[in-house]
Amino acid sequence: SASDPTHPLVRVLVVDPHPVLRGVIRAACSSTDDLIVVAEAADVAGAVEACTQHAPDVLVLDLDLPDGDGTSVIRAVHALGQSARVLILTDRTQGAAVLECLRLGVQGYVDKATGIRTIATAIRKIARGERMIDHELEQSAVMELGRFARRARLGSEMAASLTPRELQILELVSGGLTMRQIATRLGISPRTVESHVAKLYRKLGVRSRVQAVARAAALGLIDLG
Repeated sequence: SASDPTHPLVRVLVVDPHPVLRGVIRAACSSTDDLIVVAEAADVAGAVEACTQHAPDVLVLDLDLPDGDGTSVIRAVHALGQSARVLILTDRTQGAAVLECLRLGVQGYVDKATGIRTIATAIRKIARGERMIDHELEQSAVMELGRFARRARLGSEMAASLTPRELQILELVSGGLTMRQIATRLGISPRTVESHVAKLYRKLGVRSRVQAVARAAALGLIDLG
């Protein structure tokens, strides 16, 4: 209980843009004798400030915040050197989102639609050091990891099949240069550039500049950022 020093209160920070949902989580914690909500925040900035001020034991976090992504809160907590355990409570159930959070070391990831009913139990488990990840969500993360590995393998195979000149031209094509501009940049004739581009398209299995750039970006051959 709260007065038992061997079971100290678990201090919780709730980060969600919806006041009603924050209220539900606060009420769920209030109905226990071992969980206490020490602060609430509605956005990334407020969450980071609350972490700095309160150093919570457990962070209940939505990923979709008005001023950014919830993952930036996790990174900020790490940067502060805090050891708060993180429970993601979100509508975002795609494998890529789950995988990103697992990479960042979150201990829990539950679907908001179903997880809110058992939120106190989930917080308690996280505080004890257990993992709390919906089986379906974990499976979707595993599938995403498989897709990521396949893309990486295909990308490295494709990169190995392209000549240094083709890779160079691919970079310039993705930069929006015309055939003539590429020819001038590389000191070769436009006809030679066209020949390289034709081979490049054939290897990538595409028929246009836009398709080539999209395919190369998907395979990690170029960075559009």
